[in-house]
Amino acid sequence: MIRRPPKVLADFAWYQDGVGMIGLTPKIKLPPLTREVEEYIAGGMAGTIKIDMAAVQAEDLEVTLAEPNIETIKMFGLANGQEKQFVFRSAMKGTSSVDKFVVKVLGRVIGLELGEIERKKLAETTCKITWTEYTIENNGEEILKIDLISGIERVGGTDLRAEINKALGIA
Repeated sequence: MIRRPPKVLADFAWYQDGVGMIGLTPKIKLPPLTREVEEYIAGGMAGTIKIDMAAVQAEDLEVTLAEPNIETIKMFGLANGQEKQFVFRSAMKGTSSVDKFVVKVLGRVIGLELGEIERKKLAETTCKITWTEYTIENNGEEILKIDLISGIERVGGTDLRAEINKALGIA
């Protein structure tokens, strides 16, 4: 049994295409992870079950910028194959240590909401990013890696697609 207070997000930094956006990113909504499942019921079953379809839903990441950032706007409309790296780095403070929690995505800006512009107020811009690669690291250890195009799905060091890729001759 674990007994301790939760770690606190002490601080974070956002990077887009290798450029740190320090002081310009008040809020980030990391992409939720959802497995593709299909409900199934057949004769003799007492109820439906959800069958894993061996795929991941690629839900978008959202970043709120404190201004209409020109470099972000220039990334709007990148074509498939022109993805850029976006990185969320954070310091998770515990009672006696700080963990480095990092989320990396390779993606494209597919939505920009410039919002309401009002004098003497921040002109926040919401940026929607779709991704083809998603990696989570904690203190340098890969916790999760999904590469939708290359058929890679590793969770906690286990390759969930190893047998599938082997059967396809791409392992």
